[in-house]
Amino acid sequence: MLNFYMLSSGSRGNSTVIWDENDMIIIDCGISLKKFLEKTSMLGIDDLEKSIFISHEHSDHSSGARAISRKLHADVYSRARTLDKMRFEKGYGINGEVAIGNFTVTPVSVNHDAVDPVVYIIRNRGIRISVVSDLGIVSDELLDEMNGSDIMAIEANHDPEMLRTGPYTEMLKRRIRSDHGHLSNEQSAEAIGISAGDNTRIILTHLSEKNNTPDTALETVKAYLSNRNKRYISIETASQDFGSTLYRL
Repeated sequence: MLNFYMLSSGSRGNSTVIWDENDMIIIDCGISLKKFLEKTSMLGIDDLEKSIFISHEHSDHSSGARAISRKLHADVYSRARTLDKMRFEKGYGINGEVAIGNFTVTPVSVNHDAVDPVVYIIRNRGIRISVVSDLGIVSDELLDEMNGSDIMAIEANHDPEMLRTGPYTEMLKRRIRSDHGHLSNEQSAEAIGISAGDNTRIILTHLSEKNNTPDTALETVKAYLSNRNKRYISIETASQDFGSTLYRL
């Protein structure tokens, strides 16, 4: 059985765990060791081999990496430039896919204001999981990699009108809207419409607490998919405090 649980999602910290009977893959460690252990204490994962993959160096994705990797005796993987930016000397720089037990983890380069950002596509015995956030546009390569994912956890960061009228400075608003910023609800819906399949469970992630709401994100994406007769299994939003549903595939 393959398991997926997003522990936390948002500007104050991101982390996702995916595991089978032997190994656990941790995507990003932007939360504290204390919170990580609290969120995973009931999962029965103590005996699993653990590996950490960092998408980029921003603190909401990497701040807990040192403490969590030390506590779990977990290897850390990311792009070499990202590890350098984090000043993480013991990590493994990666270019292509990494095989760990029954898992294959594929980094896909994305547009974001970091030194060498990626998102990750995780495969395990015919199951495909996409963990995609912190990007300004969705490339054709990424759409192909996400295609038909059993779980598609994808950023729906902001509602454009809420961002336009919200409290952020104009400089920050331009950054978020840029090709190296974050996906809007509409951009997320378009990517999902292209890549999701009938078997896909959709999780909208990294929602802005100032420029979006769960209801707005869900309504936008669901309406887009409904208007195109797009079928999927389920859809939800992940939150900062509660993460996502625990999925068992």
